[in-house]
Amino acid sequence: MKNKHKIITSCTLLGLTALSIAGYNTYVAKDESYNKTSQYVSMPDGTQLAVDIYTSKDTPKNKALPVIFQYTPYGRAYVIPNMKWYEKLYYKYATGLGGSVADRANSNGILYGSTREQIKNFLSNGYAYVIADMRGTGASFGHKTDFTPQLGKDGAEIINWIARQDWSNGNVGMFGGSYLGYSQLVTAGHKPKALKAISPEVVPLDGFSGEIRPGGVALWAYSTNDVQFNMETNSYSPDDGVFPTAPVVDEDGDGDIYDEIPLDLNQNGSFLDDYDYPNNPADEPRYADGQPRKHIYYLASKEHSKNVPYNEIGPNTPFIDTNWVYLVDGESKSLNTYSTSPSGSIKALMESGIPIFNRGGWMDIFVRGTFELYSTMKLTNPSKIMIDAGYHEERSPFWSYFGEDEDKMLQVYKTELVRFFDHYLKGVDNGVNTDAPILIYNMNGDGWRKEHEWPLARQTTTALAFAGGGKLQSNRSTDGTDKYVVDYTHDARWGTDYPTSRWQMYQPDEMPMRTELDKKSLTYTTDALTKDTEVTGHPIVDIWVSSTADNGDFFVYLEDVDADGKAVLVTENALRAGFSGQYDSDLKINRGRDGIQVLPKLPWSGFEKAQYDEKVFADGKVVHLKLDLLPTSWVFKKGHRIRVSVAGSDYPNFEVLKQLSPSQNPSDPNNIVPTITMYRDSQRPSGITLPIIPRN
Repeated sequence: MKNKHKIITSCTLLGLTALSIAGYNTYVAKDESYNKTSQYVSMPDGTQLAVDIYTSKDTPKNKALPVIFQYTPYGRAYVIPNMKWYEKLYYKYATGLGGSVADRANSNGILYGSTREQIKNFLSNGYAYVIADMRGTGASFGHKTDFTPQLGKDGAEIINWIARQDWSNGNVGMFGGSYLGYSQLVTAGHKPKALKAISPEVVPLDGFSGEIRPGGVALWAYSTNDVQFNMETNSYSPDDGVFPTAPVVDEDGDGDIYDEIPLDLNQNGSFLDDYDYPNNPADEPRYADGQPRKHIYYLASKEHSKNVPYNEIGPNTPFIDTNWVYLVDGESKSLNTYSTSPSGSIKALMESGIPIFNRGGWMDIFVRGTFELYSTMKLTNPSKIMIDAGYHEERSPFWSYFGEDEDKMLQVYKTELVRFFDHYLKGVDNGVNTDAPILIYNMNGDGWRKEHEWPLARQTTTALAFAGGGKLQSNRSTDGTDKYVVDYTHDARWGTDYPTSRWQMYQPDEMPMRTELDKKSLTYTTDALTKDTEVTGHPIVDIWVSSTADNGDFFVYLEDVDADGKAVLVTENALRAGFSGQYDSDLKINRGRDGIQVLPKLPWSGFEKAQYDEKVFADGKVVHLKLDLLPTSWVFKKGHRIRVSVAGSDYPNFEVLKQLSPSQNPSDPNNIVPTITMYRDSQRPSGITLPIIPRN
């Protein structure tokens, strides 16, 4: 789970003073509105984790506050190296620093979405804010394997530490998205007493079908890049948005944290390969000021090189029950995605009854999981959910497409989040516990709308059949079949600056228009609609297909086609045909042993090794594939048409099935190019079922 950073170049005035902790100089940063201190916190095994603590400058001395905590592998603060001389002068004037330190509350830096504004919002509303680098990341010591139990244990230890501090009143809340959403769920699973409420954003229930292999198909670009590992080892790669995390300790005591980062002698973006210290004590790291050090930051970063990168885990996890081995204190442990996903913490979360405010985006990869987290736990935990028009980040070209002020739209969550924590951390009677629990952005229609249940009780499930001539209609006028030759050049990414899609977890800089891509797909389209038609919920696709190849991948898209024939993507999903079986989704949680009902009830293909048939189409077999498209809330306007398109490849978002393309090169002449047959008759009624909502 990753974010792409952007540089924000506006500045606030900062002054830095040194504070001695455990014999070293760490920073107390001050600006016009907040104070910040940095320090190390020791875990039970002795590993030191880097922590930043923020309070408003208006906080009375010795005032104990409720605390908002974030727990991240993405760096709690950053340094931007290699600045030009005039940039250094500007930043020196603006910040008091020789380099650019970007923390989570100043306006000078590399920030995730609207985090800066949210942190200042908390500080001005009477909260302290704490952020910690996970072990094996940032300026913390230790090493990590992604999604292993130690991360949740560490999170709970930090909360216990927060509760003991004199600036804390013992009430802690957590918020944040992606890995920060995951870190909340696994931390809360340890039931730290001081943790009173959490707000996980854009996070799945199960990590296999939600992230590693949606529909059983490996996310190619995501699982094969090394951005996360570079970030964790404090590399410098500005094109990827990777910058070194800010050190904690000012070893030379000169008031400048920038010079605590060792010189990158070979200028390849990493200082770790320039020195052999401590193996060779004489080959010590060198620094810009030439001063000697004990190399605290270097030694912490050196330990991170032992991390097991995600891009080694994901591609080597073909099934949900694939076991992978990691070391704890020299002992081998075996885990799979059942236990390491957020689903592994659900039982403990439900037992704790901790209040949860879930947030997602209609174009986020995890939006199904967001609804599953809410729906599964709402009977045992005070629960809210909010879904906007965003991608994995809140930003989205859809906001301007709908004529909305993006910043105004994003302010809604900030306001609701403070209300949520005010109620559960401060005891404010503000109606959070009696409001309608669901707040969704109805796209192309009503805008923000409150609901009381999910799926909506007033929905009418409406089946539309695939018909001859590429028609999509309420009745099947003619029986028959349609042929489709898979086109490996079908590339469903958008954007000129950085081509991407929801699957790569970055928002594109342009709308996802499928008009040209539909020419590389098999399409079925309604006649022009005679009235506005709202689809809110989980569209379900049933198709009966055969193939000239033994196996294949299917990518299904729901689109809005305007009067000019332009098609915009509404929602989508994927399924590998070898996972054609249907199983109870309750098995997601501890293989059903905990007796927890996963809601809402949706198609679930199991994804275990024993459930996979790599020759599913052999001998001309016709296979029934059933999948849900990711949930949506969209109004198709009068005069527009509804379209379903089906493709057999989406590279490089997803891998090409290795049975068909061992080289993973869409242009390889040795690729096996299947011909797909779509069946549409009384015994094999291929089509889509839409959750239609009556419109006034």
